[in-house]
Amino acid sequence: MNDIINISNRLKCVASLVNKGARVADIGTDHAYLPIYLVQNGISNKVYACDVRKEPLRRAQLHIDEYGLSDKITTQLCDGLKGINKGDVDTVTICGMGGKLMKSILQAGIDKLGYNTQLVLSAQSELRDFSAYLLEAGIDIKSEHILLEDGKYYFIFDCVYNTQDEYYLNVTNIQQNNIYENAASVGDIHNNDSHKEDYDKEDNDKKNNDKKKITAYAEEELRYGKYLLDNKSEVLYEYLNKELMSCNNIRDNLLNKEQSVSVKNRIKAIDEDIAVINKALGRWKEQ
Repeated sequence: MNDIINISNRLKCVASLVNKGARVADIGTDHAYLPIYLVQNGISNKVYACDVRKEPLRRAQLHIDEYGLSDKITTQLCDGLKGINKGDVDTVTICGMGGKLMKSILQAGIDKLGYNTQLVLSAQSELRDFSAYLLEAGIDIKSEHILLEDGKYYFIFDCVYNTQDEYYLNVTNIQQNNIYENAASVGDIHNNDSHKEDYDKEDNDKKNNDKKKITAYAEEELRYGKYLLDNKSEVLYEYLNKELMSCNNIRDNLLNKEQSVSVKNRIKAIDEDIAVINKALGRWKEQ
């Protein structure tokens, strides 16, 4: 089959963010629609379609064969990134999962990511905690996108794994090897220990900076996207107003119930959500 595959607008948005010429691992590939689209549109010439379940992967292989792309798309039965060797890919896409699951996948496979690996991520829930994890893990959010499709809002992040831990480790190892190879005496080695201390300091500074990134984000930015708020996204504005209406309705229903401790705690939590939403909406009033 030579027809161009038709995919959802959500997946088209994801595909549009993938760097041209990228070697991609699509985690949770399901039917392999995204890998097929990436290859057909000349965005990627090598994609690993990964899934932890055998049946979806079997269907994915059928679709890949149907479009005659088995030489460019490889199916991989694996849990997250565990089936990918470091250096095989420079881009990872993960879509259609909850933020908690996506966080666990990245945590378990972080060692498979090289410096400056691109990650295009679309979490369907737990967005606040997922965003905080990305920043803490040294994964920089470069751009944020939101779209409405079939009555559901989707958030999509274009990120880069920007931690320099591996870089500093490699430099330190090279530096140490040179010291031991070139040292004329044990005293020379001790005199050069200051070089390692310099790199260790830079490494610790980088880790501290990653932690500071979280505190640099306001609560509404973690929940709804710093760049989406800065750019005053019209779709986000619509989403926030719907969220505000939903929260107010829930609050009204709770007020009509017997005011038990659990109900009071729920109202308190809703009030906190409403306050954050209103703070986010206040961005549109700023000049």
